[in-house]
Amino acid sequence: MSGTPHLPAQQPASYIPGSHNLPKKLWREIEIPLLILLGLVSIVLGFIGFQRYFINTAEPSSFGRNLYAAVELFELRGGSVPSPIPWELEVSRWLSPAVAMYAVVLGLAALFQTQFQFLRLRFTSGHVILCGLGKKGFLLAKALRAEGRSVVVIDPDGNNPYTQVCRELGIITLAGDGRDEFILRKAGVRRASHLIAICGEDGTNAEIAMKARRLITGRRKGELKCTVHIQDPKLWILLRQHEFAAEKSQAFRLDFFNVYAQGARQLLKDFPIVRPVSGKRTLAPHLLVIGLGRLGEQLVIHSARQWVSFHEETGLKLQISVVDPNAQRKIEGLCQDYSLIERTCDFEIHPIDSSSPEFHRMKFFDSQGNKACISHVFICMEDETVGLSTALFLLERTQAENLQILVRMEEDAGLASLLRGVQGIQGRFTNLRVFGLLESSCKPNLLNDGSHESVARAIHNEYIRREMEKGLTPEVNPSIRDWDSLSEDLREMNRNQADEIGVKLNTIDCDVIPWRDYGANRFSFTPQETELLARNEHERWCREKISQGWKYGPVRDERRKAHPSLIAWEDPGLSETEKDKDRDTIQQIPRFLALAGFQIYRVTTTAERSGLF
Repeated sequence: MSGTPHLPAQQPASYIPGSHNLPKKLWREIEIPLLILLGLVSIVLGFIGFQRYFINTAEPSSFGRNLYAAVELFELRGGSVPSPIPWELEVSRWLSPAVAMYAVVLGLAALFQTQFQFLRLRFTSGHVILCGLGKKGFLLAKALRAEGRSVVVIDPDGNNPYTQVCRELGIITLAGDGRDEFILRKAGVRRASHLIAICGEDGTNAEIAMKARRLITGRRKGELKCTVHIQDPKLWILLRQHEFAAEKSQAFRLDFFNVYAQGARQLLKDFPIVRPVSGKRTLAPHLLVIGLGRLGEQLVIHSARQWVSFHEETGLKLQISVVDPNAQRKIEGLCQDYSLIERTCDFEIHPIDSSSPEFHRMKFFDSQGNKACISHVFICMEDETVGLSTALFLLERTQAENLQILVRMEEDAGLASLLRGVQGIQGRFTNLRVFGLLESSCKPNLLNDGSHESVARAIHNEYIRREMEKGLTPEVNPSIRDWDSLSEDLREMNRNQADEIGVKLNTIDCDVIPWRDYGANRFSFTPQETELLARNEHERWCREKISQGWKYGPVRDERRKAHPSLIAWEDPGLSETEKDKDRDTIQQIPRFLALAGFQIYRVTTTAERSGLF
């Protein structure tokens, strides 16, 4: 698998199809037209040749007879004539069969390639099925293949320019609609480990997921993890909320993702807005967001979530200047929906269109002396050319060494590649960075980036933080390592714990929603709720250990898989120290959820609304 050819890492995806091999690409583009042209040339030469031959031999000649005789040459018939033979006919006698044979070879090659793909599919399992081969789909398929994963792509466009490159990468491609159950069966959905629906329409992606769920009913070995791309961020937020309430299945796990939310989170991870200075004191950063589209809105939301703990510690508000024609309406809407944003952020709003003279004068950058205190500039404009020119203009207007200017691009290619080349030559472009939205978002890790996986990661990160506070190191505790380096067994334990959070909360009439409310990360359970949920957590842990082959033993023994805590909650043998571990885990749930972008809220029952309680 590792020997499969792949696109050079330094080459952007936009250069496809096949530009890593220019002669091969050129030949693919001209092969069929050239074959048709040679066929026509052969017919013309044969027509002229037979006309001259019949005149020379005094045989009757007509337009129809000459044309029929010329066409017969493609079938290896009619070319056996006595000399003398005109040169036009001599050329046609050889050219026509050659063209015919090459066409037959092409047809057989296409047929055998299709049959070979079907044969490969019969013996493929644990693979990734990807429905939709646009830019996002291609980048994701290429990244998965680079990791050595077996990938099957389904796309309705048989002439998709990405298809040939996928085949060169060793990716099986099927022409068809991912909503067609026959196509999903042919792709081996019952044997696949992952299904990614990344077509252009949200409804199409959702339908693919539902068809796949129906097809794997009764699956006994492993689960199918279905990841669905949702273009509309608001719909994505709603669906992620319902992931916690979705019916659990041993055969099917459904997750949703959105490139804008994924991109905003990755952008703030690569370029964190928190800038610690001497001691524990932290300066409130000042962000300039130009373009409040889907990425811009997600950037504001995630920035507020990232800043909230520092606001609680210092009382400082995150300063955000926003430039967008509809900035006032959009910010008011965000503040109305997210008290978290309203309480932790101060906004300076500039309702300016990028095509207006006012925008090009950049007065929003100089207003109220902001030029000296802006720390980050996020240019999230849809028009990449305007976005890059805006970035270059801002760079000329400031010499501040601590100013970071980040420009959003679709891909890490085109203008982004040009800018990178300029950066390598001139040091004054050091503070200017390009963020390829699709390449940063469409990575293999999104296969495990649903709500539960996000919470599982948060659980593990919090575990690392607390273990390190105790002075422990990876040498002492091997579990103190980043998520990607963690063993699959330990990751699955964290996932199982995350999966049960929604179930636990439902027992006390609570639910999970995206983190909107200020202070939601400090949600607290009553003592009675804590005790009930701690008992549930202990029972979940016991079930998990028993399923892994563990049993009760008076002394913990890793080799024999014996553990002294594998007893009932009420058993006197279960120490309060062990119970406190479960209670502490429950009390940390609000923090786990907040780190993953969610919060707990209490469900108001009908009786409570009626004032009976």
